[in-house]
Amino acid sequence: MPETFESSVPPKIENKKRGALLTIWLIIVLIANVGTALTYLLWNSSIIATYPNVPSWIWYIYGLLGLANVVFTVFLFMWKKWAFFAFCGMAALAFILNLIVGVGIIVAIFGLAGPVILYLIICSKWSLLE
Repeated sequence: MPETFESSVPPKIENKKRGALLTIWLIIVLIANVGTALTYLLWNSSIIATYPNVPSWIWYIYGLLGLANVVFTVFLFMWKKWAFFAFCGMAALAFILNLIVGVGIIVAIFGLAGPVILYLIICSKWSLLE
């Protein structure tokens, strides 16, 4: 009997349970990144005044990183594995920008805590990501 298309597609895992901790963390990440994006894109005058030697375009990059992380977080809610890697990429870019701005290595490393925490929470659900 010939194999049909339906039989060649792996079955999707139904009833994916995100769990309270992952859900809460994703909501916190979502809210934090919306706030970050709004701050850097709309209300950045006090930040620019605090760091007068830093080019103003860097603050807009931070805002765009925040918007990108909002999108990636929404895709994490939809169980997309690529969104986790994109989220980590944005954190790496923010780390480099933090070093350029001159916030210090300790503060820059602290900025990498978000993806590490996300990984620690999501690793037990890794097989549910598509």
